[in-house]
Amino acid sequence: MNDPCPGKTTLSADLILPTSEVTSILILFSALCHAIWSGLIKNSNNPLSLMGITSIMELIIFIPLTFTVPLPTLEIWYLLIATIIVHVLYRLNVIYSYKFGDLSYVYPIARGGSSLLIAIISLLFLSSSINLIGFGGILIVCLGLFLISYSSKIKLNKPAFFLAISTALLITAYTLIDGIGVRKSENGFSYIFWLIALNGVPILIISIFSKNGLRKKNSYSFKSGIAAGIFATLSYSIVVWGMQYIEIAYVSSIREVSIIFAAIIGMIFLKEINALKRITPSILIVAGISIVYFQIL
Repeated sequence: MNDPCPGKTTLSADLILPTSEVTSILILFSALCHAIWSGLIKNSNNPLSLMGITSIMELIIFIPLTFTVPLPTLEIWYLLIATIIVHVLYRLNVIYSYKFGDLSYVYPIARGGSSLLIAIISLLFLSSSINLIGFGGILIVCLGLFLISYSSKIKLNKPAFFLAISTALLITAYTLIDGIGVRKSENGFSYIFWLIALNGVPILIISIFSKNGLRKKNSYSFKSGIAAGIFATLSYSIVVWGMQYIEIAYVSSIREVSIIFAAIIGMIFLKEINALKRITPSILIVAGISIVYFQIL
């Protein structure tokens, strides 16, 4: 293993061995952070700039942390490069998805579709130990997410639908890559810190040079960007950390409770008129999450 500072004590993921209850609670908190981040992106007049500021926050927070962990091995660097490429495509996809479709339509399809795909791939190819009851819980979560989308009375439009599906594929790709990467890494924090530190660099470059990015002054709120950066950083770093201790498909499924948080945020803060119609699908999601939760205890 390459150590950037020989002789210095480095931070190791082995120092923190959480119980499944603690890990699950933290992933639920991650879901809340992601819902808030998504709401900020959706409501921004300039989402590219908001993501650019998010990237700046990631650099400020995580570049110093990379000096506390060993350098990733060559094998891990391949995974990091692959996931960074996928994350860039994902963030651009999110921007265009929300441009063509409503949050209550795009978000459930993207998150629910990815959760289902991850569960299937984990069962077929990753020698996952997910049992039939746990898999059933994941399917219930996905059903609830799709019903939320269906009940929103938003007309299906092809651009939004296909962008949501492509977003689901990208979420599936980076989740699996990161799940494998953090488990293969000799130091889980090393993978997490380097991932978050470098993850937003391409988007930051795009937002700097794009005419619709950071150069477009008075089109975005710097405070909202800082908030988005904090929530995005907390959200995904917790998820990657959690995948060291819980099956990847379970982590993905538990995190999808974010759609409930998004519905609550929309009802209380955005005064969305369709909130009542999301109650039944939300109950399904909670039921599915509960089934998954009790399978990992």
